[in-house]
Amino acid sequence: MSLAPTHIHTVRELFFRYGLKSMTMDELARQLGCSKKTIYEHYTDKKVLVHAVLGGFLDEHRSEMAALDQNPENAIAKLIRMAAIGFQKMRNLTPTILFDLQKSYPDLWMELERYRKEEIVEIFKRLIEKGQHEGLIRKEIDPSVVSIMHLQHTNLLLDPVVFSHLDRPLATVFHNIMEVFVGGITTSHGLEVWNNTKAQMNLQP
Repeated sequence: MSLAPTHIHTVRELFFRYGLKSMTMDELARQLGCSKKTIYEHYTDKKVLVHAVLGGFLDEHRSEMAALDQNPENAIAKLIRMAAIGFQKMRNLTPTILFDLQKSYPDLWMELERYRKEEIVEIFKRLIEKGQHEGLIRKEIDPSVVSIMHLQHTNLLLDPVVFSHLDRPLATVFHNIMEVFVGGITTSHGLEVWNNTKAQMNLQP
């Protein structure tokens, strides 16, 4: 048994905005408009709640990536959809929660890292190979190398200290990284498709 989906979504937003450490159970109860006792009826302690909320977030992202992997669209359209998912997930994310996750919930952090290094890298590699077959991504590029490069780019976002001093949303930082990255791997036709499709889909952080 767990809190209602709307409450879980609210808890997630609060964790993302203020971090895991500073968001106490008392404050969560106040924000949810319920008693702390009600929360404890569903979750024995804060650690269990954090695992439920962030575990659900990871499962949600995994499901979206699996659907994207099966999407028959061209590689550029899929890349844009992947970026859109990234923007949406990072819109309310702050470096604070990443720091708290690494420090206080290492098991969750390790699961996130495993997911990214194994599952996301393979999905991205297949996307690059598809783009090469379609003439949208440069054929001289090694898909395995590019996939790891993309992973390292996202590592920059997940490092709590790299961009924190810029005082910019992580979604905006991710948008800049993607623009530079895509410009380096696409053919001239691929870049044209990227810009046109991005405008059609109204992709923005």
